[in-house]
Amino acid sequence: MYPHAAAIGADLGRFAIRTAVVRYDGKVMLRESFPLSVKLTRHNIISSLQSSIWRTRELAAMKGINPLAVGLSVPGFIDHDRGIVLGPDHGIKGWRNVPLATLLQSGTGFPVYAGNDANLMTVAEHRFGRAKGYRHVIFIALRTGIGGGIIIDGKLYRGVNNTGGEIGMMIISTGTGEDPMKGRGTLEEFASAGAMVKRYLLARGEDLSGSARLRARTIFEKSAAGDPVAQMVVDENARYVGLGLANIVSIFAPEIIIIGGGMTLAGDHYINEIRRQTRINSLSWCAKGLKIEKATLGVDAAVTGAAWYALERLDGRHP
Repeated sequence: MYPHAAAIGADLGRFAIRTAVVRYDGKVMLRESFPLSVKLTRHNIISSLQSSIWRTRELAAMKGINPLAVGLSVPGFIDHDRGIVLGPDHGIKGWRNVPLATLLQSGTGFPVYAGNDANLMTVAEHRFGRAKGYRHVIFIALRTGIGGGIIIDGKLYRGVNNTGGEIGMMIISTGTGEDPMKGRGTLEEFASAGAMVKRYLLARGEDLSGSARLRARTIFEKSAAGDPVAQMVVDENARYVGLGLANIVSIFAPEIIIIGGGMTLAGDHYINEIRRQTRINSLSWCAKGLKIEKATLGVDAAVTGAAWYALERLDGRHP
């Protein structure tokens, strides 16, 4: 692929769609963000993606850029070959087995390719970010949920049915229920941003109904300001993350672990505590020489990975 060829990367988030025009060499040419409807439906999501792509194409044309394809970064399990969102539906009616790539290709005229958001963040950090040059990489995205990706011998490990890398579903406790997405003692249940918010409210004896209004960022700010409850919750969260990563280290013995997602904005104390907990709970032989670093691409990771993936697929490769 010609290094100056460009594609549109679109990342479907919970509250907004981020788009970017990205060259094959990883250079981001422009960025945009489009709010999503408060009431998420299959129709609203597809319509919003289509209009976001069209607007991004118009902005690119003003800069003399002609994107060749579109890459979609989408949460959940994705049939990468056919661009189908398999699920889960996240409470959105009709958001299972959605032929998203085909629908958007028809609506935009672009070749469209879709991938799991955490996997695309992983390949972006591996190709253009902090993990560049390493062959054995673990990526973990700490946010409302927990996602991840695994690079083995320089290649993304997808597993059976393209479902590998679900680091957040690692079970670190006996759990409390049968729902496969919660109540089983998963890392996500204990260590995600949502889990931190609930833990903070419970520690303060407050009603969990306030969790919709509180953000993990606020708890990190309170911790930095000396709030003892916030400090306890932040350190507890870092311990859970470290335990999860220690399991992965003892299984995969990676060269480097990249920590991404919004929770990495917390600051050095949080990241250093994750490093400490990972090391003291890992087999020393497996952790020898291990680096644990913050992601460097930030909010560009998903859109960069999506655009690069689209150009690779357009060129006949399936990374």
